[in-house]
Amino acid sequence: MRRDEPELFAKACDLEALLNRRRDALGKDHVYLTRLLWPLADAIPDGVDTLPFDDTDTGCDSGWCMT
Repeated sequence: MRRDEPELFAKACDLEALLNRRRDALGKDHVYLTRLLWPLADAIPDGVDTLPFDDTDTGCDSGWCMT
């Protein structure tokens, strides 16, 4: 999305930031739109064509293969 639809990606980043500002006001923990528990803009850096993999994504059970 960041590469193909940058305006939509920016809106998703803005939504995540809005959610976390509101959660701060309520005294709640932050939420993130990725499973990496990082802000979306940091988790999906500009100019990267693949999603970050980690040591737990070793097979097709994770849903990452063939994508």
